Amino acid sequence: MNNLDPKDSCTSRLILTAATLMFSTALACNSPAAGASMGQKATPDLSIGAAQFPDDDAVILRWAQHWTLQRDGTVHRRDHRWLKLLSRRPIRRVGDPRIDFVHGQDKLVVHTARTHLPNGEILRVPDYSFNIAAPNDVAGWPEYANWQQQIVSFSGIETNAVIELDYEVVTPAGVLPWVEADLRLNEDYPTVERVVTVTLPEGTALHHQVDRTDTARSDFGKSAANGVVTYRWTFKDLAGGRAEPQSLPWQQRCGRLRFTTAPSATAWVSTMSDRVEQAGQPDDTIKTFCKSAVEDEVDATQRVRKIAKKLHDSFNVVDSPKSLRSLTCRSAAEVFRANYGNPLESAALYLAALRSLGMEAVADVAVDATVWDEQVPTSSALAGMGVVVDLPEGPMYIHPQHGVFENPGHWGRHWLLGVDASGALRKTYVQGRGEAEPSELQITGKITVDAKGQASGELRLRLTGLFFDPLRLETGKAQKKLVSGLAGRLVTGFEVTGHSITTLSNRVLRATVNIASKDGLKRYGTRHLLRFGDGPIFLADVPMPLAQSRRQTDVRLAGRFREVVDVTVELPDGWKVWVVPASLTPAEGSWGSVAQTVKVTEKTVRLRRNVAVTTETLGPGDFDGLRRAVNKLRANQSLMLVFGETSQTDETP
Repeated sequence: MNNLDPKDSCTSRLILTAATLMFSTALACNSPAAGASMGQKATPDLSIGAAQFPDDDAVILRWAQHWTLQRDGTVHRRDHRWLKLLSRRPIRRVGDPRIDFVHGQDKLVVHTARTHLPNGEILRVPDYSFNIAAPNDVAGWPEYANWQQQIVSFSGIETNAVIELDYEVVTPAGVLPWVEADLRLNEDYPTVERVVTVTLPEGTALHHQVDRTDTARSDFGKSAANGVVTYRWTFKDLAGGRAEPQSLPWQQRCGRLRFTTAPSATAWVSTMSDRVEQAGQPDDTIKTFCKSAVEDEVDATQRVRKIAKKLHDSFNVVDSPKSLRSLTCRSAAEVFRANYGNPLESAALYLAALRSLGMEAVADVAVDATVWDEQVPTSSALAGMGVVVDLPEGPMYIHPQHGVFENPGHWGRHWLLGVDASGALRKTYVQGRGEAEPSELQITGKITVDAKGQASGELRLRLTGLFFDPLRLETGKAQKKLVSGLAGRLVTGFEVTGHSITTLSNRVLRATVNIASKDGLKRYGTRHLLRFGDGPIFLADVPMPLAQSRRQTDVRLAGRFREVVDVTVELPDGWKVWVVPASLTPAEGSWGSVAQTVKVTEKTVRLRRNVAVTTETLGPGDFDGLRRAVNKLRANQSLMLVFGETSQTDETP
């Protein structure tokens, strides 16, 4: 659910609904008494500001969220937030909040939309500042044409102004499968007070969990009256949790509250898998399509690959929480004719396509392993559907958006969940490449320079883990692209003149690569330059936020890894080395080590680089040590080799 900022993921992906705007009600309720209707204090302390939060651009003074499930299945959700601007920087971010809704299905009442100015004046949002737009993530797809966004444009936005928005969503019975939410408690800005309540009819179970909060500043209570049960969480003085580049997902670094009325993880999974199963039956059009796609191929594995590729290249998956609002799953035939569908429908189409070829296949629910909680299953963990094909040599996995994958594979760190014949939850963990052990990238070899300044050489490559994916290397073109990219990251201005893949398995790739300078090495007068790439080779596969010197949050890397480079440059007789890459004092820490040495003899220059990172999550202090070491390897003085004939003068190149 996105309450005010479309960039925040604060609540349930399925509960994100709103309704037809009732302008008359909105204006009538634009009054100081609006907040009191929830049984809460009408207004927080508006004097709180920069004195208490000198380092922040804004502060949430109070945020109250309420879910109510009526006996007939109608769901009410109310959201009331006071946000105070402490600078002008957040104006674009918070001044025009958007509320998503399905036109004609729900009802939305805006109780309050107004700005409290620093001088005490209150500016209500005028009628003309309520405008309708189409949500970008589902716009243009006929099935989701009723989705709209209500834009609320606040007036009088300035420093020390307070933006107050209070609205209530009423969702009719039979639309939402469960009342659920996955709430981020530490928003980008600090929060003085946060209140969450859930009211249910007696006898309705609620599974809930709170993570990473200060128990001394939070409170939980449960009360029953008049046939309903109310759960209430109160949080005080929540720190801001703004993300930095490559921060951990908010579910792992922020306070988190999640709840659901789904009876169990098994029921949660079976509801989706059953709908896909029922929809995944082929018709004649799907059979004709699949027959054309596989042509005369007889190998079962290749037939699956051809079907998966044909659908992946032509079918449109609408991967938006809005498309899953009611867990709708149209029949595979209808979806095929439309050529688009939500994650459930895309899985149904893949099922139907494979079954048209006589293959056994099932659709499992895919969830993000870092978000999934079997005790409190919420749709925030949903990562689409995985289709598992039963082949004689073993199961074959397909994700409609990511194609065929293996275990471990490029689409890793997920669970595939199903329900077996006994009704028990079936779980398969999809491991990411390089997750179980550190990935390795090794390049060794020799480059020879002739008397004319032309250079050529042979490199030997060894890759494991995240540095290659065997399923993406089945063609000679793909293999050459990989080895050419690695050679180009080692030395610039060279091209691959030949290569051979000596080993290609699920675990390791070995290759021999022949390279040559395209037009001779760069010349500076009578001297020549050989540049060792732009720094460490691993950075293309394991990126790092190297530009930021101050860091407050942990850094998440793609995985643990090791890079080893050992390359010798052989020079013509009588030539002299003028500039060599810098040898770096080894840098070490709890994160691993970084070292580079350069040894010059009469005719050779040998560069050896060794980078070993032993953890994929680094604290700010540890990452700073690694960042400094890697930036030294990226500096020009660590990459430049200049040489020429000894008869030349010793002027600086």
